[in-house]
Amino acid sequence: MITDNVALKMEIKRRTFINLALATLGLTSLSCTASRFVRLGAGTPGGAYFVCAGAISTLLESARMNPRVQTTGGGPQNAILLDRAELDIGIINNIDAFQAMYEDRRENIRSVLPIFNGIHHFVVRADQPIYTLSDLDLQPFGLSNRGSTHDIAGRQIFEILNINPRFQNAGKGDTNNMVRDGLLKGFFATSGIPMPSISELKTSLDLRFLEFSDEEYLLVKEGAPWLLENSLEAGPYTGMDKPLRSFSSWNALMANKDVDDELIYDIADVCYSNPGTIERAYQASDIDPNLIETLVLPLHPGAEEYYREKGIEIPERLAS
Repeated sequence: MITDNVALKMEIKRRTFINLALATLGLTSLSCTASRFVRLGAGTPGGAYFVCAGAISTLLESARMNPRVQTTGGGPQNAILLDRAELDIGIINNIDAFQAMYEDRRENIRSVLPIFNGIHHFVVRADQPIYTLSDLDLQPFGLSNRGSTHDIAGRQIFEILNINPRFQNAGKGDTNNMVRDGLLKGFFATSGIPMPSISELKTSLDLRFLEFSDEEYLLVKEGAPWLLENSLEAGPYTGMDKPLRSFSSWNALMANKDVDDELIYDIADVCYSNPGTIERAYQASDIDPNLIETLVLPLHPGAEEYYREKGIEIPERLAS
């Protein structure tokens, strides 16, 4: 019977042989991933997920992997496809991940690495007499596409606050047009800042950003514990003279639990070794292994191995 120590030595020798062979050919040393296809769930073209997925795909190609970026409906659909093993990796917001694992019992999804924090925005036309969230009751209000992260997060918050806008679901471009034409009073979105669609809308229309009251803030903290306390900073948007208290939720790269451990290890390694590739592609991204505290689902074993080797402390709730 082969002992663990002997098995480990054999594995080290195996990797060393492969890496020497690759070095002889002038290739990198990410061994077995050289011929691996990686199905990467993105989002809709032009969105943050699609941009980040493109940057990740570039990194995977540089590491001799063969990524296939798949256009999807975003985080909620990525969660479904990962759970079914129809994707290998994909980007998901913590809101969608939490719901998928603990409410919908989609138990085959694991965390790999955090990518960017999405700040909650409540935006209305400045020419409308809407100054508080409660003023939105019974008003036409946009939530992006039905089933999107924006839609799920917005409905959750308004339900907790017992505020009932007349929700309209549409893509970001159509939502902007409806706000511009006066068909919507405004919209909700969770995004890195600045959010491109808000910046675009502000070029033709004055906007107002709404803030939680003290009572509303406490209600959401209690009712949605997966959200992080945060603020919408004044700098990225013209016309804001102070930060506004808000919430946020991180967006992370996640994987099907049965994807090869070595492959996930190498994916984490190439992303963390080249953070600027993703951060330049999407300004709000922050690729830092010390941010794993922001993850909500247990780590994939390959990712956990990476963090342990790098000396990153792993919260007990994330241990695989």
